[in-house]
Amino acid sequence: MNSYLTPRARLLIVFVCCQCSVSAAQDLVGLYLTWTRDPSTTMTVNWVDLYPKNTNTVFYRQQGATEWKSGEAKQLVVEPSSLQRRYLELTDLKPDTLYEFGIGKRLEKPLDGWTFRTMPAELTRPIRFVTGGDMMHSRAMLDAMSGQVGPLEPDFALFGGDLAYENGVLATRIVDWLGSWKQLGMTKDRRLIPIVLTIGNHEVRGGYNGKIPQDAAYFYGLFTLPDDRAYYALDFGKYLSLIVLDSGHTNPIEGEQASWLANALEKRAEQTFLFPIYHFPAYGTTKAPQGKLPIEIPRATTIREHWTRHFDRFGVSAVFENDHHNFKRTFPLRNHQRDDANGIRYLGDGAWGVRTRSVPDLSVAWYLEKAEPRNHMWIVDLNPDKTAKVRAMDPKGEVFDELQLPAARTRPVP
Repeated sequence: MNSYLTPRARLLIVFVCCQCSVSAAQDLVGLYLTWTRDPSTTMTVNWVDLYPKNTNTVFYRQQGATEWKSGEAKQLVVEPSSLQRRYLELTDLKPDTLYEFGIGKRLEKPLDGWTFRTMPAELTRPIRFVTGGDMMHSRAMLDAMSGQVGPLEPDFALFGGDLAYENGVLATRIVDWLGSWKQLGMTKDRRLIPIVLTIGNHEVRGGYNGKIPQDAAYFYGLFTLPDDRAYYALDFGKYLSLIVLDSGHTNPIEGEQASWLANALEKRAEQTFLFPIYHFPAYGTTKAPQGKLPIEIPRATTIREHWTRHFDRFGVSAVFENDHHNFKRTFPLRNHQRDDANGIRYLGDGAWGVRTRSVPDLSVAWYLEKAEPRNHMWIVDLNPDKTAKVRAMDPKGEVFDELQLPAARTRPVP
């Protein structure tokens, strides 16, 4: 393809090539669910198509009910492309309840639309989520891993950045990523799996230190984020909090974000489970300067100075890192040293659907318990008895690593 084509022209070429399949599904390029508020009582329905005059109406009802409710979605152009995003936050929903919905019309039968399930208000049943980052070097690699998600029937997916590798510019890659999740991000009964998003360097034009929103236009255009920024907390009742951080891509690691992090962790001291996630790792597996450990990278050092000390102080369940395109889990770490009694596991390293890299000698990289160049996602199971299990699965569906967390959270220290 001519490298001088504009994003709009590239998008038009993709559309012409796949017009039949797009038209057969309500002209949808993408369909995805997100949250900005309480996951037990709200759900935001997002869809992307190519036509400004298409419908903005969502019909929905609790499964089994006779009466339909409807709402009108907001609409925007996801510049610099001509993609049309529509989104509607549904509110006043019942916790842990299945809803069915359709776009543009009331459903005649279930297969005409989709379903979603709100999260429980309390941890009265097991909760499952999947997580991983660095998702799409190619559509085939993305689909291979994403194809394992639906059969697991998770409650939601937590993505760690570098979603489509569009670099804030390439609309064709956004179309591919959206199309893949529309097809594979659902269970066999057409229940869509909500997603929680982290920003990575490949969401940003230029890679790092971008401006909001112009240097990460697709990320900020496709996803409505709490407080309109790429670091935020999402709380699931009193049983789970996700702390989503921006590892220097559109917000500095230090300063305001670090202060916010300390305050957010302090406010959530009583949450049963708490998982931070961000893109660039504090305890990585590659990208080291010549002759240095992978840990000796300025960005990693900054994260350890401004973030991980707060994890140590307040206690977390585990930390998810990405960016380095390998599988890894660290030894339990606290205060930048191994602490088997009360350390934190750092799990990563972002290899959902990308080419992997070499890993360091484990005898030299003292913080790594396991590491290998293997594509994977993490499966996290949280139980009402406050136990949690974490497993790593590859694109063939093989579970090749498993970890029982010794406690819901590590012990806080003054």
